[in-house]
Amino acid sequence: MATPTTPEVLFDAGNFRLYRNRIEIDRHGLFGRITRTDIIYYNDITGVQATGKTIRLYRSGLKPNITIRLRNKPDAQAALAIINGNKA
Repeated sequence: MATPTTPEVLFDAGNFRLYRNRIEIDRHGLFGRITRTDIIYYNDITGVQATGKTIRLYRSGLKPNITIRLRNKPDAQAALAIINGNKA
């Protein structure tokens, strides 16, 4: 399982981090540099689908859906448990 780097991070998988109220996803540019960090709050998530190593987040309104790929299935299940546990 991915280890948190700071006390407030619940799950750190490199390109994305799970916090108590939000998800941060790093977006990379053409040459691999991080160009921005997208923040998705749990209130915006209407549904979650997990299949193997992939988690798909469905968002409210016209916001695009997010697909997260993890290294292995236990990491995906741990991340899904954090998302479901902190979603109000």
